[in-house]
Amino acid sequence: SGEAETRPKSEEAYDLYLRSIAVPHDPAPNKEAIAMLERAVGMDSTYAPAWEALGLRYYYESAYGDGGEPMLKRSDSAFERAVELDPNLVFSAGQLITNKVERGETGKAYMAAQALVKRRPESAQAHFAMAYVDRYVGMLQQATQECDTALALDRGNYHFRSCALAFMQLGEPQKAMEFIRLDVGSDWAIRRTAMVLLSQGKLSEARQSTQRTSDLPLGLRDVIEACLDPQQTSHLDKAAQQIEASTLTAVDPEPRYIFGAMLSYCGEKDTGVRLLRSAIKSNYCAYTALQTDPFLVTLRPTPEFKELLSAAKQCQDKVLSQTQ
Repeated sequence: SGEAETRPKSEEAYDLYLRSIAVPHDPAPNKEAIAMLERAVGMDSTYAPAWEALGLRYYYESAYGDGGEPMLKRSDSAFERAVELDPNLVFSAGQLITNKVERGETGKAYMAAQALVKRRPESAQAHFAMAYVDRYVGMLQQATQECDTALALDRGNYHFRSCALAFMQLGEPQKAMEFIRLDVGSDWAIRRTAMVLLSQGKLSEARQSTQRTSDLPLGLRDVIEACLDPQQTSHLDKAAQQIEASTLTAVDPEPRYIFGAMLSYCGEKDTGVRLLRSAIKSNYCAYTALQTDPFLVTLRPTPEFKELLSAAKQCQDKVLSQTQ
């Protein structure tokens, strides 16, 4: 980091920071890591890597725990503090971009990601940030190219795991699994594996995978199990209602697309269409995904699909016009 490098000033704070790195990032242990890092920055407020680690933990609490928008704001503040202390922390700069796109500020995020890649073309994190934004803009081919570039520059980095979503939407399960395996063993990886198997029609394997997941607020296990068993229609209806209620109040529109596509595939078309429509309205443009996602094969012949595709194209055009 050159002249901007920050060094720990407290041995105890540095020890807490190092211990936090080893804590898993699933929801329950993530809370423990947050407590450790909050203590660390309280003792040493000038150590940038601790602020960066705390920003990521706040993000996980927002996205996968029960932190919501307040925790996402804390994530922004922690990453901003990290960059203030050390402007060369590309990871923090990239995470500020992905936080922005999840709020629906897709045009601003797209321009910021382009600028970051131009400034730091050798950085895997910069290319991952660009891939993340490309996915929200609905440009999956560009997203997967940036994902491959990021992985080539930094093999084995589990932060790149969400690239699997772009490959899933393109109907490339083998490539999706390559990125899922970056975070093997986590609840996230187990859930995404189940989704890949379901999209391939491998029902028994998908059922086995869901049985290894934790109970989660979004009820993915319930949806997949009900989808796999036509006799559980009432269970699927209840799970669909719960998912619709929880995802519509969440900051990030991407889960609305993911669950909207899955519910459409499982026969809950009306709920699925509502979620897809809401995702697009919140600037998750999904223009390519609507045309290639295996989960949408039964929705494409319907009038509702034409409406969604038109809205997605308008979403994409609007975002790209903002970047000119």
